[in-house]
Amino acid sequence: MVLSRAPGVARRLPRVLVALALCVPVLLVVGVMVASMVLVREPVPDIDTVRLRVPAVPTPAAASADCSRLLSGLPGEMATERGIVARRVLADPVPPATVAWGGEDGAAPVVMRCGLPRPVELAGGGSVTVVNGVDWVEVDDGIPGSGTWVTADRAVYVGLTVPDDVGTGPLEDISRGVKIALVSR
Repeated sequence: MVLSRAPGVARRLPRVLVALALCVPVLLVVGVMVASMVLVREPVPDIDTVRLRVPAVPTPAAASADCSRLLSGLPGEMATERGIVARRVLADPVPPATVAWGGEDGAAPVVMRCGLPRPVELAGGGSVTVVNGVDWVEVDDGIPGSGTWVTADRAVYVGLTVPDDVGTGPLEDISRGVKIALVSR
């Protein structure tokens, strides 16, 4: 006895396999495209790779041995009222003898410059503040929301611009470095 199949079943099976064979790759491609749009987002800038732009100011003694000695001993991070802020890589053109910390998420950075010209505030007998054995005079930098301090008793003038909301930690940290690296006048 010979078994025969119904003619409708024999024809439907290959059509179902062909339809599956065509739909699976199409669905796979669509799934990959949707997943790539959902999962791939704009990369968040990494603080270690985004260079901080700092405006240049005149620093006539920036190439001095004193500035080189000071710059080589500066900390990689410093404590502020915002928390610990890391030293930043500066954008080209990098101002000479300039270092900055912080400045993430639009916050103003702490900026130190070595080799500045003598501040005019020293000529008028400006008020001097002593921090960790270093004399500082506050200068008018015209930058709202920050204060700039310049050393008054060292072989080269060092300036530190500190945003108002970071406290005195940066001035204390830089004073320690200045006291070690630079002789007083």
